[in-house]
Amino acid sequence: MKINWGHKLVFFTVSFMLFVLFMVYKISTQKVDLVDKNYYEKGVRYQEEINKYTASATVKHSIDVSLSNQLITFKADNPNLTGTIYFYRAADENMDFKEPFALKDSVFTYSLAKLNKGIWHVTFEWTLDGKLMAAQKQFVIE
Repeated sequence: MKINWGHKLVFFTVSFMLFVLFMVYKISTQKVDLVDKNYYEKGVRYQEEINKYTASATVKHSIDVSLSNQLITFKADNPNLTGTIYFYRAADENMDFKEPFALKDSVFTYSLAKLNKGIWHVTFEWTLDGKLMAAQKQFVIE
């Protein structure tokens, strides 16, 4: 059987449509965790986020990440700070978690050994004199 140009045209058109349908299926079944579920609420309350970070300027603090020692260190001039440390991973919301922290001799250290590879955002939040304050750091574990 000899295939003429009409048969070839139909074959390639059908093949292209099947390819497009396959790609639509693959794209629609992918899980995307890059957007927070409550992004609208967070957008409305974004001024509160700005206030937390500007208020933290009154407390002398620093966040040091040592990937070679697998430690993150938070230092502050107020030795009585207690709060919450949030670990956020944009690529997978199932890895996000939070833990309480308390400074001991103005220093808090946390082991990064149990964290998976990838980009992490860590946020320290604490309350001082009735004001909510925060400091944030981003790091990559390879």
